[in-house]
Amino acid sequence: MFAKVNTEDQQELASAFQIRSIPTLMLFRDQIILFSQPGSLPGSALEDVLTKAKALDMDMVRKEIAEQDTTA
Repeated sequence: MFAKVNTEDQQELASAFQIRSIPTLMLFRDQIILFSQPGSLPGSALEDVLTKAKALDMDMVRKEIAEQDTTA
């Protein structure tokens, strides 16, 4: 799913995700931010990011997040 957020209307949301620049591209999977970058991407780079996100083992991602949380 692709979504667009009006940061003027949704200032709390923009603040929560630390959006400082328009546009900002963010990619989520299973409610986890996998990618965040201010600015736009060329089509081929966006396709590459999407392909890599689809290929991720989300169980491993959650395990890495849990490990980072315990060491912080």
